[in-house]
Amino acid sequence: MTNLELLHQEILEGISQLTGVQHCGNYPRRMDEVTLPAVFVDLVELEPDTDPGTDELALITHWEARVIVSESQKETDKIIRSLILSIMTWLFSHSWPQKNIGRAQIKQAAPDHFSPELQGHIIWLIEWTHSIRVGDSVWDGKGVVQNRYSSVAIMPMRK
Repeated sequence: MTNLELLHQEILEGISQLTGVQHCGNYPRRMDEVTLPAVFVDLVELEPDTDPGTDELALITHWEARVIVSESQKETDKIIRSLILSIMTWLFSHSWPQKNIGRAQIKQAAPDHFSPELQGHIIWLIEWTHSIRVGDSVWDGKGVVQNRYSSVAIMPMRK
């Protein structure tokens, strides 16, 4: 399993365990019946990050989560605010440094009015990024490890 797959799995599992979340999964290709409140998570972009010099591919992963609550549910505003804060707090407080997955950088959380197929529901969009490294590091301590170096002293020229 790659670090990207691990991160995606951890996000889905972590959010699904939050109080009030009835369903958490990938954003569906078609809308089937889902128990609400629901959270749909999607990886929307991969962007190169600064080369760490380890032969690993450094990436910034861009994520979106849509939190959906039925307008017919009582105290909809209270429920959606609570879910948004719980998800943002969970994202911010989790990182996996042993797997080279950094802490989430939250971009924003805002109402999402661009889903006409979901009329009759309150939808909020959370956007964030995670920095990850993919591949094996040349500095993992296996195989040939550089243990010596040499330096060249540059002497000023005498006149």
